[in-house]
Amino acid sequence: MLKLRDPYSLVSWQSDASTNRNRIEIMNKKSKFAMGGIILLAAPMIFACDYPNRPAIPDGNTATKDELLAAKADVGTYLTGVDDYLICVEASEKEAIAELKITDADDLKRRDKLISKKFNAANDEKALVGEEFNLQVRAYNEARKAAQ
Repeated sequence: MLKLRDPYSLVSWQSDASTNRNRIEIMNKKSKFAMGGIILLAAPMIFACDYPNRPAIPDGNTATKDELLAAKADVGTYLTGVDDYLICVEASEKEAIAELKITDADDLKRRDKLISKKFNAANDEKALVGEEFNLQVRAYNEARKAAQ
């Protein structure tokens, strides 16, 4: 047998649904506002420092002297770019700490650890690029000696 619902219970259910919908809309607006604030605060830290592109290093066995000299200039530009990047990262971190008013020792220690990892990775990459270039210069010199 089919039971009919009380029409007033539907009205109260609909009013609860519209109240819930309003609450959800308000929460969505608040969360969008909060996310916007976070993005605005984080944007300078994210976009301010650009890591330079790794230079192409020619094969020393087949490269010309001019190609190696051009690569040497590119490697020098890259190394300077990494140094500039690290200076920017350090300045951005100091700015962020001041702006966010971070004073908790554990938070500062954690942030310092993360920055140290960035510095170590960038310096390791610099060393690898320099070593790769030096290997190709040695290969170039050996190939020229063998050709003589």
